[in-house]
Amino acid sequence: MSINSLTIIGERINPGFASSKALLDAQDIGGLQKLAVSQHQKGAEYLTINVGEQADTSPEFLAHLIEAVQEVSDLPLSFDYPHQSIQELCLKTYDQSKAAGRKPIVNSISELRLGMLDLLKIRPFRLVAMASERLENGQPMPNTTPQEIAQTAIRMAERIITTAPEMTLDDILIDVSLCPLATDTEGQTRRAIEAIQIIGSDPSLKGIHIVVGLSNLGIMLPKLATDGSRLSTKLESAFLTLTMPTGLDTALATPGRDYQFLPDDDFVLQGFKEAISMDGYDTLICLKKLYKKGTP
Repeated sequence: MSINSLTIIGERINPGFASSKALLDAQDIGGLQKLAVSQHQKGAEYLTINVGEQADTSPEFLAHLIEAVQEVSDLPLSFDYPHQSIQELCLKTYDQSKAAGRKPIVNSISELRLGMLDLLKIRPFRLVAMASERLENGQPMPNTTPQEIAQTAIRMAERIITTAPEMTLDDILIDVSLCPLATDTEGQTRRAIEAIQIIGSDPSLKGIHIVVGLSNLGIMLPKLATDGSRLSTKLESAFLTLTMPTGLDTALATPGRDYQFLPDDDFVLQGFKEAISMDGYDTLICLKKLYKKGTP
């Protein structure tokens, strides 16, 4: 990875990846330890732990995996579950002394789940705050504009700091949500980019972090761009090129990818800008210009 200022939360211990799912299904602790070490060596600064449905059906495996990963890596861990009971198990199992005293990350809390701040009674942690949804008149509502996302981020930050004064803005990572570009007919990628600009420029949020699930961007697209480059990595680099100068600093991503700030004349960057400026299926039509037909 060539962008040193980008914090990578290594995402691979997650059943969303076929090879990782096989290791998790087999409860292959040794294989999962090697995966943790590999991500550490490739530049991850946190490691995601997500065992999928086994968190409910086999909580002892989840606890064992946390302990096993902490035996081979001193990176702090990020627990990717929306359920308070599972996060409670993770936080009780986590040994902060084995992570050089660094706090874990609770991923994720939303306006609908602010009660999860009670978990601070177990141990201090950082948190991912989902800004893609809000609570309005007691009902969950999706945020459909960058302004709504930013307003939710501001509201959540204020409530978190008020409810948990031991936390600072440095402990909060705002997730603006990133969808696969291959299915983006509603301008969600453009919305995320604009929301990052608003959040990053708000003086009341100075010191807060902004995070996205970066690997979501290239899902379901062919491997190669028309110019022969690896399409997913170039698209992710294009996103970083547009958003890191305005506030993005953290990504759930695969460590070791050659992320770069792309020059203005880069073929994929130009095509990415054009695609996200479109609406509806014009986005997908424009996107097709970027990749080789028939590539896997």
